[in-house]
Amino acid sequence: MSELKTKTITLTLTQLCNLSCTYCYEHHKSTRKMDIDCAKKIIDYELSHIGDSDSFEFDLFGGEPFLAFDLVKEITDYICSQKGDIPCTVFATTNGTLVHGEIQTWLHEHSGCFICGLSLDGTREMHNTNRSNSYDDIDLDFFLEMYPEQDVKMTISKETLPTLAEGVIDMHRKGFLVSCNLAYGRLRDQPESPRRRKQLCPGTEARG
Repeated sequence: MSELKTKTITLTLTQLCNLSCTYCYEHHKSTRKMDIDCAKKIIDYELSHIGDSDSFEFDLFGGEPFLAFDLVKEITDYICSQKGDIPCTVFATTNGTLVHGEIQTWLHEHSGCFICGLSLDGTREMHNTNRSNSYDDIDLDFFLEMYPEQDVKMTISKETLPTLAEGVIDMHRKGFLVSCNLAYGRLRDQPESPRRRKQLCPGTEARG
């Protein structure tokens, strides 16, 4: 039996984020949001060019996607209204801090088509070191209940690497599946070296 093919389409809804993570690679944030008409054009095109794919996954990316919650709702409703018999999933990675109240209610109502992936960087101390002291702003029980088979994304920074095992064990004990990755991109307080800039942009001289 051949393996099913899922095509993934990423829609960057916003660059805005309500946290300031130590390892964030996005240093040029703006207030711009994706226009709904642009999103609909992309969705229409992809759904009409399924090719040899068996299903679609539309990833809503940020920034923090739920800062554009109205757009999340509108895009999800549009996909569900246009997909016909094509299996489609809408996915968003979130820092979890905004997922309360109305957003939780909406996610319950759309549990058949929408999945959230939570970014959670280990123990309370590890997470707070990396992610703006936001651990206690996340309703962990909600994510465990709603998405028990979805890995949480655990990003390892140089500060939390020494307690990597402790972080994984802590999350497993809480009931989470864990996917670990190393932080990449330079830190905000570390200027880019002239040598590195020449490697990235050969033929240009470093300024400043």
